[in-house]
Amino acid sequence: MELQIPLKLSVYQWEQEGAFSGQLIEGMLWDLSDSGLQISSSSPLELDMFIVIHFPKDSELPPVTGRIIRIETSGSQFRYGCMLAGLAPYQRLQLEAYIGKQIIIAD
Repeated sequence: MELQIPLKLSVYQWEQEGAFSGQLIEGMLWDLSDSGLQISSSSPLELDMFIVIHFPKDSELPPVTGRIIRIETSGSQFRYGCMLAGLAPYQRLQLEAYIGKQIIIAD
């Protein structure tokens, strides 16, 4: 089952010593696995890029850092496999509970 939960993704790029530039892009959460997420976006990202994933406010989840480990292209959309970094066990449970509620709402 594809979840299609809207997300905001903060993408940061190193410019020079001590300076970063960043942007906020739209994304969708498609799937949750044991070690990560599958997200999609119309914006191209790179392997090994770190992103900050912002869940909808009603999820009550903090932003989560993920690393792009897989890229699949489908038309103008990109699907990314993201390994999550630093997600505490209780946050993982919160994420699973939030996704479970979204599945019930979608049915």
